[in-house]
Amino acid sequence: MFADYLTDDFDADVFKIKHYLTSRGCLVLKGPEASTISITLAPTPVSRSKVNRLREIQPLLNRILDKISLDYDVVVENLEAPAQTDEYCRNLLEIYKETRGDKNPITVGLHRHDFMLHQEDATSSKTKYKMVEFNLAAVSLFCFADGVSKYHKTVINKLDLPTKEDLQPATVQLAMGLKTGYDAYVSRYPSTRRPVVAMVYDDKSLTNYFDQQGLMNAVEDLGIPTLRLTIEEVTEKTMINGKNKLIYDNVTEIAIIYLRVLYDPSHYSSPKVWEARRRMELSDAVSVPNVRHQIVNTKIFQMLLAQRHILSRYTDKSNVDQLLEIFGDVLPLTLDKEGDENARKGLLHPDKFVLKPQREGGGNNLWGREMVEALEKMKGSPERTRFILMRVLSPPVLKNRFLRNGDEVTEILDTKSEIGLYSTYCVVDGSEVRNENAGILLRTKLSTDNEGGVAAGFSVIDSPYLV
Repeated sequence: MFADYLTDDFDADVFKIKHYLTSRGCLVLKGPEASTISITLAPTPVSRSKVNRLREIQPLLNRILDKISLDYDVVVENLEAPAQTDEYCRNLLEIYKETRGDKNPITVGLHRHDFMLHQEDATSSKTKYKMVEFNLAAVSLFCFADGVSKYHKTVINKLDLPTKEDLQPATVQLAMGLKTGYDAYVSRYPSTRRPVVAMVYDDKSLTNYFDQQGLMNAVEDLGIPTLRLTIEEVTEKTMINGKNKLIYDNVTEIAIIYLRVLYDPSHYSSPKVWEARRRMELSDAVSVPNVRHQIVNTKIFQMLLAQRHILSRYTDKSNVDQLLEIFGDVLPLTLDKEGDENARKGLLHPDKFVLKPQREGGGNNLWGREMVEALEKMKGSPERTRFILMRVLSPPVLKNRFLRNGDEVTEILDTKSEIGLYSTYCVVDGSEVRNENAGILLRTKLSTDNEGGVAAGFSVIDSPYLV
């Protein structure tokens, strides 16, 4: 579809493309300098019917994840083993136990669930989407997804291809999700001063500053005041007042505290940071994500929900069959006969599995020889329970070209893509008040690459051309 277009000489167009991306805020910070993000030069054709099916299950997934996060016994039982050797899991679990997982009557989620097309048989063209992972914490790249989609629209127009404008801009929809929670908070807790939506970010890693600020701008456009706080500021300058409100710098009441950080152990440089995380959860402020959503964001819960007898506790049988078809093979590495057998599968077939820890943010997975070495080292050790084994997916290979770092145009490449569907979720006093799709992210990388992080330089931002 875009084959002839990709053979063009793009060198003369680089300047125009860079400025278009800049006008859309598609920039990353590298030290004091900003550069345009890396993108595909053409959108990737994606099946409309398959994407629509994924859209249909997003609200269902959000509901199930919320339900299992409220199942106190299941959460505690399944997190206690990895918590023995994982301080991050242990501290999250302690906060969860203290709040019983459901202290705050308002829940807000900005989610992105990621999928990849899988080809079971290399001789067949039949494919189906399989789950890569849930993302309930610090989802990102939505502003970039919106901007690249707009750029690719100019390509589609240039080629005079048919198009149907049915993809929602993610940033505005995610801002609406925060507004739903904000309005619920203001209604419940009237105040003489308007509270704010505060975003907590890592000032030591400002790569995605423009993506983060794009969402805050969208929230401001809805008439809601915002505030950017570093980890240090939220640690040193927030407190809970006598009315259980979260207050910044003795003056500003925080209604929503949106976390773009604190999803990785490296973000907790001292016990004070953990105390700040606890303080957020104990106050009336709405943490996005809250601790229970942050917990079920770990890989162990993806593994649990891929089991029929667990999944059936939280939804109807008709939904179970539908979801199990989409969930990939996720295997536990518990210290028992089943875990030993799964580890043996990984050792015997390192090309067919990937080892994943209870971590987010990309670059944490172990493949091939590294996976084998880790499994051998962890044999019989409780440390093994911190990981899951997941079957590697085999997506179809498509042709595309990349514009890297705003100046390097690649040759035509063999690529594979991963699709992420954003959604917003809000529950107030046990009643679901928002559960909606909120745009699409497509990340594309070389067909030979395993890891897919955009910040790490593996993947570039793409957009789907629905066919």
